[in-house]
Amino acid sequence: MSSPSATKHINFKVGANDWNKASANYAANVSKTPMSIPITRLIEMLDSHSSLSSATSILDIGCGPGSVTSQLISSHHATLPTTTQLLATDFSSGMVGVVFQVRASKLNELQQGTEKDTWARVTPLVMDAMNLAPLLDHSISHIIANFVFFMVEDPVKALKETHRVLRPNGVGACSSWSRMQWMESLAIAASRTFPSLNKPTPEMPTVTASWTSCEGVSEQLKAAGFTETHTEYVEAPIVMPDVEQFAHFFLTSGNPAVTWITDVLDEQEVKEVEKQFVQVVKENCEKNDDGAYVLAGTAVIAIGRK
Repeated sequence: MSSPSATKHINFKVGANDWNKASANYAANVSKTPMSIPITRLIEMLDSHSSLSSATSILDIGCGPGSVTSQLISSHHATLPTTTQLLATDFSSGMVGVVFQVRASKLNELQQGTEKDTWARVTPLVMDAMNLAPLLDHSISHIIANFVFFMVEDPVKALKETHRVLRPNGVGACSSWSRMQWMESLAIAASRTFPSLNKPTPEMPTVTASWTSCEGVSEQLKAAGFTETHTEYVEAPIVMPDVEQFAHFFLTSGNPAVTWITDVLDEQEVKEVEKQFVQVVKENCEKNDDGAYVLAGTAVIAIGRK
């Protein structure tokens, strides 16, 4: 990510209260985020490294509104053992509350069968990625942490906790961002807007460099004790049929990715940033065959074995 006029960058760290504030809006609009492609690949990698048909327990760390758990159940409910336990954990009570709601809706809407039975075995829990103490050593067979570790206060501690709770030969998969053109565009929009408002451009949070490359993420997994590590880049763009609509959603989402701007501006000033964001996208982004603008995104996908 880049910010042409910000005085300096700070690492992207997010607290539970940040996600508590954003949980309802984020859950309602998660389909507009570029999550499904990385999640699909994470699940594929877990399954190929240690078949989900043998899973005893699956832990979704930093579950958010339950996107990983939902996608995993949708694609693998028929092959998961009937005894597999699924834990969806997040340090945000707001996000865990959303998962409880999703679980209740699924149990109410689904017909009898393996998908409904699998949802009945989902346990949402408030739990910090850096302290999985309620979970026993060597107790989990499969772990996914989708876009989590680079945002916590101590990623090393979170990785070591992940390794601790994995059973021998268990596998853990995680993801991070190598590139987010939506953040690059937001930085440019901010650099144009804040001076016109006679305000200093605030610092834009950035992903720590070691989490933006396959080499960096692999090194961190190995340092935490993981073996047989594999990392790869996956393209995960945001496609915008309506740029103005996306800009409004993004800047009013409450997502910690935008609060470095929205926390210091009033509603009308945020609208000015929205306008500049739209302009930046139209200047710099390509259109697909359907005429929709595309914001490039590249994820780092990683897996390791205990």
